[in-house]
Amino acid sequence: MKKLVVVLLMLVASLMSGYTSVSAQSVTVQDSRGDVTVESTPKKVVVLGYAEYDTLRALGLESLVVGAPMKRVPQYIGEMPAGITDIGSLKEPNLETIAALAPDLIIANGRTAELASELEKIAPVFVLSLDTKHYWDSFTSQNIAIATLFGKEKEANAYIEELSATIESVKEKNDATDEKTLMLMLNEGNISAFSANSRFALVYQILGFKPVDAEIEDSRHGQEMSYEGILSLNPDRIFYLNRTAAIGGDSSTSEDFEKNELLLQTTAGKNEAITPLTSDLWYLSGGGLESFRLQVEEIAASVK
Repeated sequence: MKKLVVVLLMLVASLMSGYTSVSAQSVTVQDSRGDVTVESTPKKVVVLGYAEYDTLRALGLESLVVGAPMKRVPQYIGEMPAGITDIGSLKEPNLETIAALAPDLIIANGRTAELASELEKIAPVFVLSLDTKHYWDSFTSQNIAIATLFGKEKEANAYIEELSATIESVKEKNDATDEKTLMLMLNEGNISAFSANSRFALVYQILGFKPVDAEIEDSRHGQEMSYEGILSLNPDRIFYLNRTAAIGGDSSTSEDFEKNELLLQTTAGKNEAITPLTSDLWYLSGGGLESFRLQVEEIAASVK
């Protein structure tokens, strides 16, 4: 029954994302803002983030990418092809460089969504930005929409369906327990906690981990948390990532975090259920076909 629900959700998402009009010349799909139309299948694409790139790579379309951010590329991406031009940072892409590449399509994200109107002067813009309150529907619909622009919707659906077995396996284990989970991020010595409707919603909404009994803000940057606060919440399981390490800083804070005496007094600490996540994958990316799959697989590997 649960697997059927997942499959039905994917089918609904496919319908939601499906083109609203198709002709020999144009295709119209919906992104996080509304309709996006391309007059023909894009041949030159600029991506403004790594999730956008990994979706195209998962669909076998990476050869179409002519521009991408090249600084602090996550390890899972590896070395990008030599023919790709560096278009600047994740938050501040160089619009002149992008314009000079004369792309047929620009794929942006939440970090650069506010630039969409300027970018649309260069080429059609698709904004891949997930609704964290409806993470699964948003993830599937937007990635299938991107695939549709290239006639690859069948491949995208197959990729997503293949994930369902792993997702169901984790959900079944979580459905059978009352354990509570806390998602944390370290940043220059500070700790933030994230809710079930945060940027890390897939942990709770899709994989079925139950959040701790606390009202944590639905904020992109999380809610500040102390070690005393963590102990008072006493989670059964903790997942955490280190933002400092993700952006090239010192990773030693992760060791200090896991050795903290108050943290070790929690149920998670006593049961060795404190799991570090791949920081650059979770902080610099996520929401693309490949990054989503890797995140699901990483969480699945931690569940015994």
